[in-house]
This record gives sequence, C-alpha cells and structure tokens, in this order.
Amino acid sequence: MADRSSLQYWALRFLLGIVLLIAAGTGFVTRVLHLRDPIGLITLVVGLFGFHFAFRSVPPLVRALTRNARMRVQWSEAAQATFARASLPRRIYYLLLAIAEADGPATARERDAIHHFVRDRFADPVQEAELRMWETQPLPVTDRVGLAARIGTGLDDTELDSLFCWCCLVAFADGSFAEHEHQALQDVARGLGIAGPRARMLFHLARAQFLRGDQKGQRGGPHPQRPSAADARKEALAVLDLPVDATPDQIRKRHRELVRRFHPDAQPNLGPIAREEATERFTAIQRAYETLST
Repeated sequence: MADRSSLQYWALRFLLGIVLLIAAGTGFVTRVLHLRDPIGLITLVVGLFGFHFAFRSVPPLVRALTRNARMRVQWSEAAQATFARASLPRRIYYLLLAIAEADGPATARERDAIHHFVRDRFADPVQEAELRMWETQPLPVTDRVGLAARIGTGLDDTELDSLFCWCCLVAFADGSFAEHEHQALQDVARGLGIAGPRARMLFHLARAQFLRGDQKGQRGGPHPQRPSAADARKEALAVLDLPVDATPDQIRKRHRELVRRFHPDAQPNLGPIAREEATERFTAIQRAYETLST
C-alpha cells in the first residue's frame, strides 16, 4: 500500500492529475481508445478526474516539501528511521506526547488521555503492550512543526481538525494551560497547515468539549452547571471566532461560512469516532449560532 505521508506519493498523484488534464484537453484518450465522444462527455469526465487528482494533491504536497526541508536540517538519521517504521497511531502518539511534554514531563493524567486517544480511536486497536513499548522507544526529535507536517501529509482537512482537537484536549488534560502548551499548539497548527482563525475556532470547540466533562473525547461525560447568559454569549462568539460587538448580519454570514467549511466528512485514516467528533464540532457551531440568535 502506498505511503500517503511520502513526498513521492503526492508528487506522483499530482503528475497523474496533470497528465489526465492534458490528455483530456488534447483528445488523446478518445483517439487512442477509438471512442466516439460527440458531446465531449468522456473528455469532461477525464478532465474532472485530472483536476481532482491535481487539486487535492497540492496541500499535502506543499506540506511534504516543507516537512522534508525541515527534516533535512533538524532531524537525525535515527529520528527519521524511527518515524519511517512507525504506524499512524504510533506517529500520533509521538505528537500528543510532544504536546504533553511542552511544559515539562507528562503527568499521569496527560499520559492517560494520550493512551485513550491512540488505544480507542483506530479500527485496528492498539494494545497496552504496544503503548508500553512506545514509551520505552521515544522519538529523538523536538521539532513539533515538522512532526505535525509529516503526520498531516496523508490526512484530509476534517482529519486534520480532529487531530488538532486531540492535541488541545491533551493540553487541557492536567487541568492547566501554560504558555509553553499554547506555543506547542501553534507549532502543531503550522505543521498541519491549519490557518490561525481556524485553529482558534478548533481550540474553543475543544475547550467547550473539555468543559462539558468530555476530557478524552468520550461522549456521555458529566455535565457542568449551565453558564450565565453573558458567559454563554461570550463562549458562542469565541466558537464562531467573532468579536464581542458582532452584528446579527455578521453572525449570520459567519454561520453560513462555517457550515460549509466544517460539515463533517468520513475520516478513513482516523476512523468512525473521529467522524463522530467532527459531527459534534458541527453541532457546537450550530449551538453557538442558536445562542447568539436568541
């Protein structure tokens, strides 16, 4: 199976898209296969496939190029070899651990949260024996931006959102949030290619999830007391990334934009639970809009 985190995979995918676009534009496919295409339907389909392949390959290709440039400078051969052998759950384990250790050695609560994410989030469950082995074989690198970029290369946009939210929840796990953890999350957002406004929204969505008692991404946790109307409005504005003086028109416009951008999609690499979390983020956006509309 092709390594979706590799530069070669995305470069070949991009080139395939370009080739299909050229083939469609020149009529090469219909000529070679001797197909009749009086209305240009076959040409259109080939062109659309080519555009899809090329366009969807650009973001991960850019991340892969950035990652490779950083790794050549900052990653030792031992670190590159360790990462190359690691599965996706193990790579995510290293990233979450890097967040937990941003303000010092990971606490027991932070390690418990990390274990929960990598043990229960994937179709092929990670065993406790594997987790203990990973703990004895740390990744010898402190480059959080490059680490996040390497992991994020093969993930879809909604999966990047889920992964960033997991990082936020690990940062909250010890009950405090220090400046070093804030910087660590900024590094992860840069590596994953998540723009500042979107990262702030995801941060507030993860914080709302944490405050609901859902500290490890589990549904059905304890529910805190209902916040005051002022606090609820403040939190809703933060979720939608709006200023405190936002007008009703600004709120409606922002809501329409976010509904399009955050509509939950399938997450084949992170699994069905990540899709449920994406659905919950979408619901939180809807809930914030309703709070501001009443």
